[in-house]
Amino acid sequence: MYNRVENAIHFMIKAHHGQKMKSENIDKSFHAMIVYTMLRDITQTEDILVSALLLDIINDTEYGYEEIEEQFRTLVADMVSDLSEDMSITKWLDRKKDYIRRMRANDDIMITNIMIADKLHILLTYYTPFLKIGDRIWKNTGGSKDENRWLYRETYNIGKTKGANPDLLNRYRNILKVYFGDVDD
Repeated sequence: MYNRVENAIHFMIKAHHGQKMKSENIDKSFHAMIVYTMLRDITQTEDILVSALLLDIINDTEYGYEEIEEQFRTLVADMVSDLSEDMSITKWLDRKKDYIRRMRANDDIMITNIMIADKLHILLTYYTPFLKIGDRIWKNTGGSKDENRWLYRETYNIGKTKGANPDLLNRYRNILKVYFGDVDD
């Protein structure tokens, strides 16, 4: 019998079966595993780690809140739901604005840490292609360079304001500087 984290890994890999990351030709489940690893370094709280593993399930798979709640309880389902974008908002920038608005309103520091780890890993996956093609990387995201700058800086500002883990936030700030120059402090 799997423990909860092992069960979440199994569920996540099954849910993302056949999905690839946008920036690399590797399984989408790799993203959740890296976010989980980043968070495992700062917490041992099982609900947070399980939520990190499942963070893209609602956005990117056929599974929804109900399946997560059934297998992993309401707290995890709520956290994953809080971290999910409203995919009924079809315009990329409008969907990101809604996400940022909800993240600003969320008072759970661990949601903030998961958000920072999630966006940090996304930016890390862009690094090698960015070195090859420069700012053309942003065309693959759904938003312009300026829109991505806004999204990732707002994410940083939320993390800074809410007191996100300093190590995660520092790594995030450093990668932001690579892509967008100085970060407004």
